[in-house]
Amino acid sequence: MSQPRFCRIFVVFLILVATPAAAQLIPGWETKQFTFERIDADRIRLMREVEINGVGPNAGQQIFADDLEWNTTTGDFVATGNVLLVSKTARLSAERVEFNTKTGRGTFHTASGLASLGPRALLDKSMFGTLEPDIYFYGETIEKIGDDKFVLTNGWFTTCVQPTPRWQIVTGKATINLDDYAMLRNAVVRVKDVPVFYLPIMYYPIQSDDRASGFLLPTYGSSTFRGSSLSNAFFWAINRSQDLTVFHDWFAKTGQGVGSEYRYSAAPGSEGNFRAYWLNEKEGVFESPGGTSIRPASRSYEVRSAVAQQLPAGIRARARVDYFSSLTTQQLYNTNVNDASRRQRTVGGSVTGAWQGVSVTSNFQRNELFYTDTESIITGYAPSIIASLTSKRLGTLPLYVAVNSEASNVLYIDQRNNVRNELGLGRIDVVPTLRAALTNWPFFNVNAAVTYRNTYFTESLDERFVQVPVSLNRRYFDVKTDLTGPVFSRVFSPNNAFADRLKHVIEPNFTLQRTGDFENQDRVSTIASSYDFVVGGVTRVNYGLTNRVLVRKTPLDPAALNAASAPRELLSVGLTQSYYSDPLASRFDLSYQASYGLRAASNFSPVALIVRASPTAFTNGSLRLEYDHELGQVQGFNATGGSTYRAAQVSVGWSTRRLTDTLIDSALNASSTLTFLDGKTGGNVFLNWDIGRSTLLQHRWVAFYNAQCCGIAVEYQEYNFPSFDARFPIPKDRRFNLSFTLAGIGTFSNFFGAFGGSRY
Repeated sequence: MSQPRFCRIFVVFLILVATPAAAQLIPGWETKQFTFERIDADRIRLMREVEINGVGPNAGQQIFADDLEWNTTTGDFVATGNVLLVSKTARLSAERVEFNTKTGRGTFHTASGLASLGPRALLDKSMFGTLEPDIYFYGETIEKIGDDKFVLTNGWFTTCVQPTPRWQIVTGKATINLDDYAMLRNAVVRVKDVPVFYLPIMYYPIQSDDRASGFLLPTYGSSTFRGSSLSNAFFWAINRSQDLTVFHDWFAKTGQGVGSEYRYSAAPGSEGNFRAYWLNEKEGVFESPGGTSIRPASRSYEVRSAVAQQLPAGIRARARVDYFSSLTTQQLYNTNVNDASRRQRTVGGSVTGAWQGVSVTSNFQRNELFYTDTESIITGYAPSIIASLTSKRLGTLPLYVAVNSEASNVLYIDQRNNVRNELGLGRIDVVPTLRAALTNWPFFNVNAAVTYRNTYFTESLDERFVQVPVSLNRRYFDVKTDLTGPVFSRVFSPNNAFADRLKHVIEPNFTLQRTGDFENQDRVSTIASSYDFVVGGVTRVNYGLTNRVLVRKTPLDPAALNAASAPRELLSVGLTQSYYSDPLASRFDLSYQASYGLRAASNFSPVALIVRASPTAFTNGSLRLEYDHELGQVQGFNATGGSTYRAAQVSVGWSTRRLTDTLIDSALNASSTLTFLDGKTGGNVFLNWDIGRSTLLQHRWVAFYNAQCCGIAVEYQEYNFPSFDARFPIPKDRRFNLSFTLAGIGTFSNFFGAFGGSRY
C-alpha cells in the first residue's frame, strides 16, 4: 500500500468515527463501524478493502473492494478491483460491481460465485462424493435480483467445487434461486470439457430437502435382443408425503415403453406404492444359430402395487397387485432373474381387526400360475373370513384353550388343453384346541394338545373320483404330545483366542401324535384344497436329537462389539425322523418337503439332517439334507451361506431335489459385493446356474465408481434362454448398461431392473 493512499483512508476513517456520541447510520446499512456525526457531502469515496457489515434487511452481508464510490442518499455504490460480496449463503467476486445497499440488488461483471445448498446438504453428503455440498458458478454478468436469486449470462455452474471442476453445465442464460432451482437456457453438459448433451432449456433442482422435481440423468444400455436403449425419467415431488416418477424406455430393435410409479405416505402404517408399465413392441427379425426368426408386433403391460391403510377401530387394510399381461415379455426383458422366472400373477387384499383376544381377517386372493402363455391354474379365495380366539388360560389350571375358524370360497380353475375346469368349492372349518403345559422345568419340557377339527365341504368326490356338488362333513380328533429333554449341558472356560466361554447342549426331542379316523376319507376333494389332505387313523412318532455349541467372545475389533452382546450359536446339528402306522401318511408329511408326494409309501420318513453354523459374528451357513435310507440316496438338500464384514458381502445357495430316479432338479445361486474407499467404488457379481440341466442361466457384473463429484456405473449380463422353447427368438441375450452420476443430480434404475434395481 502506498503512503498517500493509506493517509487518505486513515483520514476518511477518522472522520467517520470521530464523534460517535451522536451517531447517524448510513442509509440501508445499520452498522457501528461507519457511524458518524456529520458529513457535508452526498458522496463518499472509500478505497482499499472497505468492509460494510450490516444487520437487519442486509444482515451478514460484507463488501470488500479496492475502490468504492458510495452515494449515501440513494445507497448506490460502484466498486472496482478485487470486489467481493459475502452473505450467509454465498460469496461473489467480480472485477466491477454496481450495487445498492438499501435494496441489496446489483450487477457483477466478470464474476464467479460459491453458494451453499443449505444445512440439509451438510448432513447428507452422499450426493456430493467427498466434497462440500456447494454450487459454484461463473458468468460474464451476474445480477442479484433477490435475496437468494441471481441471473447469470454467458457462464456455467457446477456442484463439483474444486480448482478444475470435473463437470460443468454451460449456459447462455440461467436463473439461479438458491435452495430451490436453476433454470438454464441453451444448456450444454460438459464432462472433462467434453460436450455430452445439449438441452434448449433445463430445470435443475437444488432444493435443500432433497425432494425436487426434475428430469433424472438418462441410462444407456444395449442388448442382443433389444438393441441400443435409452431410459429417461422425470421425478415430481408433489409434496412431502407424495411423489410420482414417469419412465420412458426406447429400444432400437423392439420398440418403446412408458411407465410410472406413484408413492405416498399418509401416516405411520398408511402408505402405498403403485407401479405400472406399458410396452409397445414392433415386429423384429433376429438371427440365431438355428436360422432367422421373426417376433411379431405386440403390446403388453405390467402393474405392481402394494397399499397399507390404517382404519378406525384398530382395523388395518392391505392390498397387493402383481399382474402382467405377457409371460414371454417378463422373461425376455427383465434383468433380475427372479422377475424373469416369475410365472405367477397375483391380486389380493385383506382387512384385519383385533379386539380383546379375538382377531378377524377377511381375505381375497387370486393366484394364477402359468405353464405356457395360454395354460394356467388359478387358485385362491374369493373370499375367506378367518376368526381366531387367542390362547386363554382356564382359571388357575395349566390349561389353555384357543379356537380357529375359517369360512371360504376356494378358487380352483384349471385352464389346460383348451379346456376350462372350475373345481372350486365352499369350505367351513372350525378347530378348537386345548393345550396343557405339563412341566415347566428348564431341562425337561412336556406339552400336550387335543384338537377337534370339523370341516364342511360344499362338494365332494363320487365313486369315480369326479367332483360333484354333494356336501360332505369331516370330523376327527388330533392328540399330540411334545417332549423336549432331558437336556444335558456343560460349560467350558477356555479363555483363548476363539472363545472366553463355551457351552455344549444335548437336546433330545420326541413327538407322539394320533390322528383319528373319519368316514368317507376318499370322498374329500384334495384338488381344490391340497393342504387339507389328511390321512386318518394314523399314529405318528417323531424322534430326534440336537447338539448345540454356544460361544461368547469379546472381540478386539470395535466394529464387532455390538455382535458380541449375546452368546452366539457356533454350531447346531440335528437329526430327526418319523414313523407312521399307515405307510401312506409318509408321502404327505409337510415336515419333509424334498420328498413330499414323490416317494413310495413307507412306515418311515427320510432321515433329515439340519445343520446351522456361525463361525464368526459375520459369517453363517445352514444345511438341510433328507436321506432316504430305503433307497440309499439323498432325496434333497438345501445349503445356504453368507458373510458380511466391512467392505465384503458374499452369499451362496445350493439346492437339489430328486424328482425321479433319473431326473434331479439342482441349482446354484451366488452373489458377492465389494466396496472400497469408504464406499466410493465397488461392484457386484451375480450367478445363477441350473446344475441339473448343465445350464448357466445368467451371470452379471456391476461396477461403480464415485470420484468426488461425479461417478459412473457399468453393468454387463449374459442371460441364457431355454433352447427348447420357441417363444425365444435368440438363445442368449448379452446386455450392457451405463449410467453417469453428477454431484447433486440423481440417477435411477430402469423399469426392468438395470443395475439390480439399485442406485450407486
